[in-house]
Amino acid sequence: MSGKGIFTIGELVQKSGVSIRTLRYYDSIDLLKPSDYTEGGHRLYSNEDLTILQNIKSLQFLGLSLKEIKNMLQKNTVKGEVIIKSLIDQKQLFEAKKLEIINILSDLNHLIQIVESDELVNIEVFCAMLQKLIFEEDTEKWLKEHFSKDITDIVFNVTKSEEINLDKKWTNVLSKIKQLSNSEAIPSSNESQKTIEILLQLMDETAQGKLDMFLEKFPYSKSFSFPNPFTEKEQIFLKESIKIYQNNCSNTQETMKN
Repeated sequence: MSGKGIFTIGELVQKSGVSIRTLRYYDSIDLLKPSDYTEGGHRLYSNEDLTILQNIKSLQFLGLSLKEIKNMLQKNTVKGEVIIKSLIDQKQLFEAKKLEIINILSDLNHLIQIVESDELVNIEVFCAMLQKLIFEEDTEKWLKEHFSKDITDIVFNVTKSEEINLDKKWTNVLSKIKQLSNSEAIPSSNESQKTIEILLQLMDETAQGKLDMFLEKFPYSKSFSFPNPFTEKEQIFLKESIKIYQNNCSNTQETMKN
């Protein structure tokens, strides 16, 4: 840089944080042209050019297009209503981002509380829980399409602490089912049947005692898109284990009647 405040394009990049490619583009659209050139044809910029570049970056913050910015800089004035509209638009944009960040922080705290006491975390089950939070709106929409408002309210009208407690239980039982399947456990074994009993009790707890209402609807519903952490092998194990459990319950009930 010379004493007169002349910058090469590289020096202007360092001072402004704007790329060389961007400066060349600004030159091509007559938004910011160099004040001078070297004998070799290289661009040179003045302190005034640096100020103009800073103004361009400031106006871009308001979401204004380069065409709008160019017009403003040429006239050096703009209607107040234009600035107000841009400020309001940016305010609404950042308020939306703020809400998104708050929701993300809430989800992260939720997940921390679910796994904080686990020495080992099954990644497939964890991803299912993560997807449950990420796609909660899609889940609610699916329920509303396939179930009555009363049933949908059952799922979503729970406190945060209740939801965390339920998700902890779901994480544990789903991980246990995967563990049993992968260890080649027999579906009829005591451990497998006890796990299925816990699973069905948890399903009923999640449905707040209305499990039968859900089970009646599921065979007829389509596009069931809830996260599924089970492999095909694990699903077969689960179905066989549930079938055995239900048969045992039916046999027990028949024995009690007789």
